[in-house]
Amino acid sequence: MAGSRRNAKFCKNLQMKKAALLLLALAYPLAVFFALGRGFSPKALSILLILAALVQFNSQKVKMLRNVFVGCAALLVAGLWYFGDDVFLQLYPVLVSLSVLAVFAFSLRHPPSVPEMFARLRHRDLPPQAVAYCRKVALLWCCFLAANAAVALCTVFLSREAWTLYNGLVSYLLMGALMAGEYGYRLRRMKGFKA
Repeated sequence: MAGSRRNAKFCKNLQMKKAALLLLALAYPLAVFFALGRGFSPKALSILLILAALVQFNSQKVKMLRNVFVGCAALLVAGLWYFGDDVFLQLYPVLVSLSVLAVFAFSLRHPPSVPEMFARLRHRDLPPQAVAYCRKVALLWCCFLAANAAVALCTVFLSREAWTLYNGLVSYLLMGALMAGEYGYRLRRMKGFKA
């Protein structure tokens, strides 16, 4: 009985820590903007970059890509420490978009695609037209992520405010709009497939 309570408490604490780290990863651009505006050195903020990198995505299927992502984040930290320039902090959203793009592209090359994996959580037996649709959704996400990475890279050369606005708000709104639009389209067009 006591062991069961201890396990439940441990799991709850672990979930809270994961949620806090995920919130940090999502709030990364705002945290960087406000910290730099208050005089923190870019080197001191490298801990934000490291923490955000460790929680960005976790998938056993793409373990190699996750390792490449963490390695690239480590290169950003090394560049940050060597040059002391906050541009390395600003490149992080580009790295995230490119890494997630690599995951989606990898899943297209080595099925099942990412959307199909999520769909199969609710529906084990997907009809062929649903699998084909999931591949199209994965391709759509690849296009979006490539464009998002390009825009995020462009914002590095703009003001810090423009970088924060795009990477801390606009890109999330665009992702949300894409998710909502795709979900609405799927419900309307594929009534038999409600994943």
